Amino acid sequence: MIAPLVRKELTVEWDTELRLMNALRDQLLARGLNASNVCIVTVSTDYSSVIGQYLRHQLTNNGEICHGFGIDVPYPDQLFDDACVQVLCNTFRLHRDATKGRTILLVEAGVIRGGNYARVVEVIRHNLQMTEPVLTLTMFENVHSKWTCDFVGEYYDDSRDDLTFWWEQPNNHWIS
Repeated sequence: MIAPLVRKELTVEWDTELRLMNALRDQLLARGLNASNVCIVTVSTDYSSVIGQYLRHQLTNNGEICHGFGIDVPYPDQLFDDACVQVLCNTFRLHRDATKGRTILLVEAGVIRGGNYARVVEVIRHNLQMTEPVLTLTMFENVHSKWTCDFVGEYYDDSRDDLTFWWEQPNNHWIS
C-alpha cells in the first residue's frame, strides 16, 4: 500500500506578502494600469482583502484611489450555483459605474484550482455581457491551476505545499 503524500505547510509571512504585493504593484504600474483605467475586484474577500485594498491605494493616480469592490465565491465544498451567479450579477450591476470603460482586474491572494476565476469571467462575459478587458492577478498561483493569471507573484505546487497565510485560521471548508 502506498502512503498518501503529506503536503508541507507553505506559510506566507507578512514580509513575503508585502514583497509580492509591491512587486505586483510595480508590474501593474509599468503596464500603465492605475486608478484612471482599472477597477479592482477582490475575489474571495475573506482571503484576498489585504491585497485588494493595498493595490487600490497603491494604484492611486492624481489623488484618486482606484475604484474597486469585493465579491465572495463558494468554498471548494460549496456549489457555484444559480444563487451565487445571481449575487455576482447583482454586485457587478451595483458597481457598473466603477467598471464601465475600465479594465476589470480580478485580484486573489492565491489561485489554487482556478475555478473561481473561470466562473467569474464566465459570468462577466456571458451573464452580464460586459465587454471591458478582464485581467487576473494573484500573489500565489498553483502550477496545476486550470486558470493562468496575467500577473503572478510566485508559483507553488499544491500537490506538495499547503498554501497558508500568516493571518489565516483553520477553516472547516478546506478540510478534506
